Amino acid sequence: MRKFLVLPALLGGLVLATAGCEVSGTVSADQVEEQLNAKFSPPFDDAGIGPATSDCPEDLTGEVGATLECTVHDATGRPYPMIVTVTSVDGDQVNFTMKEAQ
Repeated sequence: MRKFLVLPALLGGLVLATAGCEVSGTVSADQVEEQLNAKFSPPFDDAGIGPATSDCPEDLTGEVGATLECTVHDATGRPYPMIVTVTSVDGDQVNFTMKEAQ
């Protein structure tokens, strides 16, 4: 039970995390999933519910403000809906934030 009480605090700390991928026009769903897994596996592991696995239904458009709804799962199968939002694009570099969907 205690592990699940810690997890919301861990997720809250990752809301401001920014990831970047070098792409041409879009970020593939696979690349977004890799970034989500990289961000969430360490805190999930620390809470004893890792690793994280992610599922994004489509590619992320490389335009500021574009969003994509993905789902991160812990090792128990619990889903965490996430919103990925493009914050900036600099040439082939697409930066985005990840936060838990409300």
